[in-house]
Amino acid sequence: MNRSNRQITPAWERDQLVRELQRLRADRKSIIVLEAVALEATGHDKASAEAEKKGCEYFVLTTLLNPSRGPGISGGPDGSQRSPVVIGNGNVSRMIAMDFTILEVGTARTVAEGTATALVEGNNDTRAADDTMRFVAHRVATELRSSHPPSFE
Repeated sequence: MNRSNRQITPAWERDQLVRELQRLRADRKSIIVLEAVALEATGHDKASAEAEKKGCEYFVLTTLLNPSRGPGISGGPDGSQRSPVVIGNGNVSRMIAMDFTILEVGTARTVAEGTATALVEGNNDTRAADDTMRFVAHRVATELRSSHPPSFE
């Protein structure tokens, strides 16, 4: 979902996340192999139902936001959400932020959540969003490998 003032297509970024997760599907240090599947749904309930229908164990929700210097709220079609706060000397008007939540299908248990930020260089919003999505993919892969112990049956 895009709640920012940046010109980013949510379907493009979803596809970027899937591509990056496919690139990270295997890790020499883990026996867990990730299989990424694109979902069409955008809301929590619909995404959970679609993920379950497609045989997924987990799904990731992402929201593109405008970062801020202090506490703020971002509004969207599904309600309001806190705006990410950037600490340091970064110019928030030249940054983009991506909130993400990894949820378990069926239980809606939050496995992990976080925020990735990137600098928008040369007014290239898509490139900055791609950078944040790359960070999200790495974090998702790491979290799923660490929170999903292998079962030997």
